[in-house]
Amino acid sequence: MSMHTMYKKLLQLPLFQGLNQADITEIIEKVKLHFQTIPANTPIIEQEENCTKLFFLLEGSLTKVTNSKDQVFRIEQSVSAPCLLEPQSLFGLAPTYQASYSTISECDIMTIEKSYVLSELMNYPIFELNYLNILSRNTHSLYNLIWENKYTNELSDRFKYFIKSHVDNVDQPITLYITMEDLAFQLNDTRLNVSKMLNELKDRNMISLKRKIIHIPSFHTLK
Repeated sequence: MSMHTMYKKLLQLPLFQGLNQADITEIIEKVKLHFQTIPANTPIIEQEENCTKLFFLLEGSLTKVTNSKDQVFRIEQSVSAPCLLEPQSLFGLAPTYQASYSTISECDIMTIEKSYVLSELMNYPIFELNYLNILSRNTHSLYNLIWENKYTNELSDRFKYFIKSHVDNVDQPITLYITMEDLAFQLNDTRLNVSKMLNELKDRNMISLKRKIIHIPSFHTLK
């Protein structure tokens, strides 16, 4: 990859936006940037695996799968390039990935070891500020969600809130794998009521249903 191409790639990524060409050239010379092209349908990260590097998706798309701690349900979404995967997972008391990722298409990946992040990249104030802004935005989103007003106690609203509280991006299609009984428990209602609510959404073409599978093409259309 040429220096010019690498420069353009890095500027697409949120952590490097605002850096000038001289800074990025210096970073390329100092920091080991590991590039890979990974075939389609390849697992690349496992949930609860130790996070020891920044992981950038430069080209292609991934499937993100998050399992509940008790393995009762899981949620799948797609992730498109360019994207930084779980920057919050690199630090903290439990620096592990919160989801599993596998390639949908052939993907171009760049990784940077944590040691380089600490010893080199954090010396650039713009990079450090970009990192803090990403972490701050994630924290604000979570805080706002906790305090979000639910205008009604309708079962469909509780379902929407359940979905929203378990994904970090409602702009992508969402697939929930769960039994009707377990979803009823999560929503504090009866299986019959949950089944009726889901079938009403299905009849309005807002979701599709299969056994233990609920697919939501567009979260924003749920009503």
